[in-house]
Parts: sequence; structure tokens; C-alpha cells
Amino acid sequence: MAGWYRIVARLALTVLLTSNIADAVSIPPPTGPYGVGVRKYTIEHYNNHDPVAPNNVSTAFLATIFYPTLQKPQGLEGPYLNPETAAIFEQSWNYTSGTLSSLTSTVQHNAPFLELKGNQAGEEEVKGSPYPTILFGPGGGGPPVEGNTILLSELASYGYAVIGLDHPFEQPFIRYPNGTGVYGIVIDYNSIELITAIYETRLGDNAVFLDQHLIELVEKFNLPLNTTHLGAFGYSLGGAAAFGSLQRNGRLKSGLNLDGTLFGDPASNSSIADERKPTFLLGSEGHGGGYGSDHSWATFPLWQTGYQRRISINGTTHHDFCDDTFWKTLESGADTAAGPINGLEQVRVLNAYVKAFFDLTLLGKDSPILDGPSSEFPEVVFYDES
Repeated sequence: MAGWYRIVARLALTVLLTSNIADAVSIPPPTGPYGVGVRKYTIEHYNNHDPVAPNNVSTAFLATIFYPTLQKPQGLEGPYLNPETAAIFEQSWNYTSGTLSSLTSTVQHNAPFLELKGNQAGEEEVKGSPYPTILFGPGGGGPPVEGNTILLSELASYGYAVIGLDHPFEQPFIRYPNGTGVYGIVIDYNSIELITAIYETRLGDNAVFLDQHLIELVEKFNLPLNTTHLGAFGYSLGGAAAFGSLQRNGRLKSGLNLDGTLFGDPASNSSIADERKPTFLLGSEGHGGGYGSDHSWATFPLWQTGYQRRISINGTTHHDFCDDTFWKTLESGADTAAGPINGLEQVRVLNAYVKAFFDLTLLGKDSPILDGPSSEFPEVVFYDES
């Protein structure tokens, strides 16, 4: 099943290598005071009941860290996506070959981490970030973490460390730091059994990373990451897994779901759905007042005893909650599954509301746009869940 992905990816490699750098387009740059670096790490984890791996055995997954840096981008901007990833989504979401593979980004690979120094004479240098770490999960079957760079780098530019986890064979393509590329299977989205198994695998990855590997990364590589104030969010199935992990892991303080149908306990229409922590349902127009066919968004708010918000964004569909909302501005009408909202406006809305939620729940900073409708964001609709 992965063979089709390989054929498409080889075509993209040819396009990338022959394209003119002068024609390259950059994704929207982050707006915060810091530059953004990115590093990738292989997380060794043996799983002998993996629903998507060959023979149901996987031995690792991929962690990608977006983080603040004082280093400024130098020279030409680098490629934004792996060419294999770009080719797969050009094909599956109807973009002209080369549209995504030619995109560039200001994110800097392996840039030095931001280090804060003491302000008073004699005070020792403080290596570390006062900002929380946020765990991110991509959509089931993609786009992988790299296809959510716009939002993740925006958060990092304001001081957050954002760690995205990609599971091999589930994502269409990922590349490990040693250069090894792994293609995914074709997922049957009509199989509730398979999607539920992938969801549980996500919860397992999140748990082992938070309880073991995050600390190991900090110690082994001397990474200045905050390991005590953690948030979780994700797109689609990644958003559902963020809520599932929020219930199971006491170190997670708040969670945000980008348009994802809920699974497990959070989807139950009973008190076991209660997170007892701040939550934010941020959804497409289809997750508006009528909820469409997704009953989990109707029942979840009824059982919450902690802070909660639910909004929908007019003119959006499911595809508008990853970087595809920007991709569609490059080729109008290509991805017919994307909504009519202006993609750059949707980028602005997502950047503002996701940052506002974590500023409030992890940093204690007041975020007025979370209090109700705002003239600055007329497409955002609030729902009273009291």
C-alpha cells in the first residue's frame, strides 16, 4: 500500500531539484519576538501491538521540537516539507505538482536554544525556559507534524517549546534524524476499530514520552525545556488524543482540540468525560451549533467541571485546521475539501486563539479574546456551555 506513496514521492523529488529557487514561496513567518529553531529526535519505544506497523511491531516514533532562539535566519530559506510529504499531499489533495515541494520556511534546523541569563550581578546564569512545554499531535493519517509548522512555529516564536509526535506507518511519510524515511499505510477511515486502535496507540506514545523520554531528552542533550508546566493539543485525531492524555496524565495542565471527534472516556455521555482541567474545543463551521453528526462535541461540554470554551469558525472545514488552510491560497479551488474562509485570515485566527488559551491556562495571562465575541475576529462564534 505504501508503494503508491513512493512513486508519487519520486516525482516530487524531481520537481524539487529542478525548480527555480527564485520561484519559491515562504509560508507565513511567525510573529513573535524570537526566531524559531527545530530539532528532531528518534524516540525508542517497542510496541508489539501496533495496529499499523508491519507484523504489528514498531520500535520508535519521531519527536520534532519547535523552540525559541535568538539566532536570526541566515542565507536562503530552507525547504518547508520533506519532498515525499509534499508529493503525497499534492496528489491526494489535488495540488499541482511542485506547489508544496517548492515552499520554504524561516524555521532554522538545529539553531541554538534560547538561554536566559540572570539580570543581577553575581546571579548565576539560568539555563532553561520559564515557558511551558506543549505536546502536539497531528491528524490521523496526516498531515504529519511538519504540515502544521505555521501554528507550531508561531507558538515557539513567543517562547513556548512545542513538541510534535509522529507515529511511523500511520503518517504518510516521516523521516528520522538519521535520514531513514518511513512510508505509511493507507488508512481505512471507515473502520472505527482501526481508528480507535490508532487513538489508543497515540495515548501510549504520549504517555511514554511524557513519563520517560521528555526527561531523558532534557538530561541527555541538555535541552532547556520546561518539564513541569505542560499543555497538550492537536489537530483531528491528535486533538482527541490530547484530551485523552489530559485525563490520564497529571502533569498536563490544559488541553485544546482542533476540530477532532472525541474517542474514549471524553466521548462518553457521562461524568467520566470530565477532564477537571481547562479545555478548549476549537472547531470548524460543521462543529457549530448543530454539531453536524459529531455527538461527542455536544455531550463533552455538559460534563466539564473545569474552565472550558467552545468556538467555531465560520467558513472553515476540517482541512482548515492544519497548514492546508495556507496551501489553498497558492492554488484556488485545488483542494475542494477546504473551506471558503481566506486562508491567511484563518492562520491569524488559529494563531491568536491557540496562543491565548495557553497564555491563560499555562502562564496565567489574561486573554480577553477568550471572553466572548470580538470585532477583531468576526468569523469566530462562541457557544455558552454553562
